[in-house]
Amino acid sequence: MRHSPPKSLRRRTSRLLVALGLSACIPAFQAAPAAGAALSEGPLAPYIVGGQRTSIEQLPWQVYVEGGPFEEGAGTITTSCGGSILDTTHILTAAHCTDVEGATTPRPDRYEILAGDSSENPVLSATAQVRKVASIRRDPLYTASPISDDVAILTLETPLELSAAKHAQAIGLVAVGASPAPGTPLEVSGYGKQEGAEAARPSGELFSATLTAISSDACRDQVGANSAVLLCAVAANSSTCQGDSGGPLTQGSPAVQVGIVDFGLRECPVGQPDVFTNLAAPEIRAFIEGSESPPIAPRPSLPPAIRPFGATAVDFGPLTCQPGAWSGSPSFTYTFQTEGAAAQALQSGPGELYTAPASLVGAQLVCVVEASNAGGLSTARSAATPVLAPDTTVPLATIRALHCHLRACTLTIRASDPNGAALGVRAWASYGVGARCPLKRRGRARRATAATACHRIATVVMAARTVSPGVFQASLGRLPYNERVTFTAVVTNAAGLHPARALTRATTLRPPPKRRPHR
Repeated sequence: MRHSPPKSLRRRTSRLLVALGLSACIPAFQAAPAAGAALSEGPLAPYIVGGQRTSIEQLPWQVYVEGGPFEEGAGTITTSCGGSILDTTHILTAAHCTDVEGATTPRPDRYEILAGDSSENPVLSATAQVRKVASIRRDPLYTASPISDDVAILTLETPLELSAAKHAQAIGLVAVGASPAPGTPLEVSGYGKQEGAEAARPSGELFSATLTAISSDACRDQVGANSAVLLCAVAANSSTCQGDSGGPLTQGSPAVQVGIVDFGLRECPVGQPDVFTNLAAPEIRAFIEGSESPPIAPRPSLPPAIRPFGATAVDFGPLTCQPGAWSGSPSFTYTFQTEGAAAQALQSGPGELYTAPASLVGAQLVCVVEASNAGGLSTARSAATPVLAPDTTVPLATIRALHCHLRACTLTIRASDPNGAALGVRAWASYGVGARCPLKRRGRARRATAATACHRIATVVMAARTVSPGVFQASLGRLPYNERVTFTAVVTNAAGLHPARALTRATTLRPPPKRRPHR
């Protein structure tokens, strides 16, 4: 649902400024990004399109934040943002909402908030509460370009009255480390624009929309190196827009706040990711809870790389993920997945080596690295591999030793694969076995064959194990004495390739000499 801006919007702005004791002589109300030129001139800007009109009783933690006037060129502007109630005297919002002029020192005397009302238009409801801002505390790690740690806390001059009638209530925050999983439904709200055109103005009415959380990897073009402190969500028919910055992104019922509206594409297109400050990130949460030196999550300075583990890049074989370079001395988790819109996770964990099955011939793979430390969890991904080609290189193998004792023998095999493919060994022993010959029938008479014994060949599988990388042993006991025993071994790689000739070694076991008794 879209709404045209009311004619009274400038009067609302003037009335608020008079309440602050500031000049109301401004050329126009501007619902522009509050971060100044650094954001307003770039392709991304902190700007709800779509969604539905919502009452403050449904979202009693929502507040409207207004600042100004601020000098811009020959004139002055005011700014509008959203926020949420932490307690009677503290409001949570975006740092860029307090950074209009790019000043290192915020101007709390230029700000006030409105709570308890579904509209910020001139005629306020009986439940509305207007409060001046006494001080502004901005995250010490905040930067406007690239956007990072975009969070601030406003302390009010006069406490809010948190109402049992649900017009103004505080909201709890998501647990640290509990970022919403991809696919989680989320709700965002704000008094901002309902259409993305540059000339459009906010209606001043409270709107909300339902979004779906997506992974940092799926939103990598937006979050960049700051994935630890940013999270993304998207909806098919709605989007945040100018004036919604600083507002709450919530999850569940009862609701907890998981994010702060940060930025999105300038024209507020639906179906594209919106980006939020992640309140589950330890780096962000430590600041909110009072730290002026919060732990810093890892940031990548060199992207991960996925490379063939073996000698050639053409043959199909194991892949290794190199994590790249990171700040913050993190620990790593590696996820190997197929490249493309329908990406499939193949393996995830601390192991940086992955052996792809033959079913992935013709696919391209990437590696997504998660780097974590006390400040949070960051993600980065490698470029895609070339199309995986079949392995055509057979492994190399040789029998290094055969050791026998009494009736037991152990075969030692050394093997390697030029592509580093995983190897397996099968081994068996073959030897002649004496047996009673079968009876033959001639007519109605039965007689034994002329020979008293016959021979057959017995084949027995040997137990094989890996001793060390590239070294295998196969063992077998209860072998016969005085019979020639032939040992055979075949080494096969992950692609099913093996040398054209099997490895063989033969021996004849002799019983130990009998000892004569002493007389």
